[in-house]
Amino acid sequence: MFLSDYGLDDEFVGVCHAVLARLAPDVRVIDLTHGIPPRDIARGAIVLADVVPHAPPNSVFLAVVDPGVGSARLPVAVEAGGAFLVGPDNGLLSLAWEELGGARRAAVIDSEQIVRLPMSETFHGRDVFAPAAAQLAAGGSLAALGSELDPARLERISPPTPTLEPGVVRCHVIGIDRFGNVQLSARDDDLRRAEVDPVGELVAQVGDRTLTLGRVRTFSDISEGNPALIQDSSGRLAIVVNGGSAADALNLKVGESVEVRRPRR
Repeated sequence: MFLSDYGLDDEFVGVCHAVLARLAPDVRVIDLTHGIPPRDIARGAIVLADVVPHAPPNSVFLAVVDPGVGSARLPVAVEAGGAFLVGPDNGLLSLAWEELGGARRAAVIDSEQIVRLPMSETFHGRDVFAPAAAQLAAGGSLAALGSELDPARLERISPPTPTLEPGVVRCHVIGIDRFGNVQLSARDDDLRRAEVDPVGELVAQVGDRTLTLGRVRTFSDISEGNPALIQDSSGRLAIVVNGGSAADALNLKVGESVEVRRPRR
């Protein structure tokens, strides 16, 4: 399973595939996405963790969102729940290994038998991470990748969580997909715990703007062009517009604070 912020305009994804094909020709590689926003470690971590429940239990996850490439940050491989995660130690892998039940073992990828030499200081995806992922996917051991690392020393990031109070859920925009659907860091359970009725009409406050949102189950439950709040495929709440882009129509951006509340009567 391969995730990155490389995009598809350059050769980076293809070169990593070439390395994987050379070192592990019988291994199937699934591209999860290469559209993570550049350098957005948090978004990469969220997407990777969302994939975990749908993947085979013995998967190898190759993830590269690495603004610190060439710096002191470590290249690592982590064993969790029977799967392996390979990538930079910058928090990118942490939500996924927690989803898998926690990091059991870890290694720094520093073996000269694994790392491609001479190693580029700007393309560890090709020279470090892809060779390590190929080794693991072909049945190799974690120990063969390099020095043992105490999992407690691994970098972690916190999952996005909302703030709740009676009648109000305060959250953030954590992602916008290619359709313009705006994913929030809140779920239906958060509405219930904040005593916000998840049925009917809700109000969203974004800065000084107040949006009225229908609370619906499917896109077809709202008239075309109207905004609504829906539960997306990851189980999170999303602001959507039937037949259009909610991000464009409502001028919403990743990182913005959103307050969802019940209408005042």
